[in-house]
Amino acid sequence: MRYRFDDYTLNPAVLQLTKSGEPVDLPKRVFGCISYLIEHRQRAIGRDELIRKLWGRDNVSDNQLAHVVHAARNVLNDDGTAQRLIRTVPGLGYHWVGEVTETADPITPSIAPSQEQVIKPTFETPSLAPMNEAAPAPETETETPPQGHAAAEASEPHTATIAWHHSGKLRAAAALALTLVLVGVTAVSWQLRKAEPAAATAQLATATADHPFARLEDAFWQGKYEEVREGLAKLPAYHADSPDARLLDIRLDIVRGRFDRAAEKLLLQQAKAKAADDPIWQAKLFVTQSFLNGSAGKPGLDVLAPAQLAVNLVESAGHAASPQAMGEALSARGYGLMKTDQLEPAVRDLIRARALLLKAGGTHDAADTADTLARVQMRMGRLMDALALMNEIADFSRQAKNPVQEIYARNAITKIQIELLRWGDALASSDRSTHLLQTVPHSERRTRVLQLRALVLTGMGRLREATSLIEEGEAMNDARYSSIIPATYHLASGHTEQALADAQQADAFFRDNTDDSLNLESKEGALLLWMIAAQDLAANGKAMPMPSPAQLEALQQPTSDIGRIASGRWLWSQGKSQDAEAQLRLALAKTRQMGHLSRMLLASEPLIELLLQRGDATAAEQVLAELQGYDPQRLDQDYRANLLGLRVALALGSRPDIAAAYQRTAALAGERTLPAQVLFAYEAKMRSPNDRRTVKNTASRF
Repeated sequence: MRYRFDDYTLNPAVLQLTKSGEPVDLPKRVFGCISYLIEHRQRAIGRDELIRKLWGRDNVSDNQLAHVVHAARNVLNDDGTAQRLIRTVPGLGYHWVGEVTETADPITPSIAPSQEQVIKPTFETPSLAPMNEAAPAPETETETPPQGHAAAEASEPHTATIAWHHSGKLRAAAALALTLVLVGVTAVSWQLRKAEPAAATAQLATATADHPFARLEDAFWQGKYEEVREGLAKLPAYHADSPDARLLDIRLDIVRGRFDRAAEKLLLQQAKAKAADDPIWQAKLFVTQSFLNGSAGKPGLDVLAPAQLAVNLVESAGHAASPQAMGEALSARGYGLMKTDQLEPAVRDLIRARALLLKAGGTHDAADTADTLARVQMRMGRLMDALALMNEIADFSRQAKNPVQEIYARNAITKIQIELLRWGDALASSDRSTHLLQTVPHSERRTRVLQLRALVLTGMGRLREATSLIEEGEAMNDARYSSIIPATYHLASGHTEQALADAQQADAFFRDNTDDSLNLESKEGALLLWMIAAQDLAANGKAMPMPSPAQLEALQQPTSDIGRIASGRWLWSQGKSQDAEAQLRLALAKTRQMGHLSRMLLASEPLIELLLQRGDATAAEQVLAELQGYDPQRLDQDYRANLLGLRVALALGSRPDIAAAYQRTAALAGERTLPAQVLFAYEAKMRSPNDRRTVKNTASRF
């Protein structure tokens, strides 16, 4: 069989490619690549399958394969961007999409069609999204290979190039003899295949209907980790020992928190990659090392160092390095730079990495990079930029029908909306996450969805609903999540001692003081909640607990705005009013500069209370005006901000202002109880019996 396309003719029987009748010299693997893609043009070919056919082994990097495909495109004048003949199928491999004419070989008329037949691809090439559709699987090794592939394999020991007729009469004669032998073998093979039972044909169709690595990668990105584990265990030996399978196995251990096991496997693969002298494969393993160290909570330099090695290796490969490889390495380095607080360089790396990954079709990897970029922007106070990125990831995940990845993005969106005090938007995002849990009821992110919904409901005063969610989350006993959110809930519901215990537990959960997480989920965030609970106990006439030596050291040397607020509260409790005011004003200025509304409120609360305790109501009013002036619409709808307004109004003594402030605060309280001191002060200021009865009736509701 000969294959014609454009001005080219491919003759697998004699391993020859001609253009306008003139032979084309090309390496054997480039010829084999073109031949195999054409002969299997009815489907997309996975990278692993193509590697195994061209090299006869699995320990070959995607970059080496990409180099062969690039050479094939150059030979055929196929633009790598337009991809007129060979199209890249993101997340899978390659697909021949050019129009091909099959012509019978003149010396084998009995086994070939008697006339030319125009063949077009039989299915539509997948687009960039969705990425989780089932992809074709490699052919099984037990089936009889097509005649062109048999000819290509038979020729491997003979020559490094395929244009034999340039080698003189001796090679021409040898080629003719080989052709006759191959034709005879092919004829017998064809006759045998024609007699095969229908069951064998059905078995082959089943074997080629799905590509194992594409299927397992999709399952991994969807969070179906048990399915991935089972799939890896069922892989044939030639797949199970491949670099792709080994890397996926390591990544599975990482997401499941089996860090020691992942590290052992990683060391073994790194030794193999080094022995194979494959810089791209080594770079991929260093990228994995970076994320392993980050997931295991190691210091930032341990995250950055392997990522830098990955970048160096990819750069050393020069033009042989693919955009995907460089994108992965830069993404890891951006992650390491974030962990070492080098935020501006991290932004540059992550933006470049995302562009490269999108160019290479790595949409999942690009989404992960966008997530890291969003976290850097959160650290830098660019919450709106981070929110835009997370919405983009959520939309992509929804289009790709990947509920687990969408849940992850929606959770981040919910956290940002909480920080911006957008309670209605946060509830809508939480609603979507909760709905998605119905499609993945056993998602490993279920605890996080429940916790964040409880936090939103707490912020809206819907404590009864929040209670059931907190209890359900605690029943799961998920060690991956801290007790920060339960501590916040217990503070709002008046369970101060439980809040103190939760904050103490959360303090032990976090290994460092990094402030890249929202909703106080950091070591200094746990410390701040502990200080709030301790001061509340003291305000209710109980002994104020003393911080541990480690907590005391953190209070004396804060490293973030959250830490400064905690430090200010501690100084205030120790009677150092001036020092406390200075620390709190500094924190307020920093959080205002970053536009971080929730943290502005956290800094304003103790500062205003401190000023009121000192008797400086005018200064307290100025702080309140500064806070409310930043975003009046949001703060008008926030219970805690209105409670501060009520405290200031009570201190200033204007009855109409007090009444208005009280009504707004009570309307937003929901199921929360107004502090007893506020209720008593309100009753004292409002002298009429009717006003006192209103206070008592209101108090009885809580």
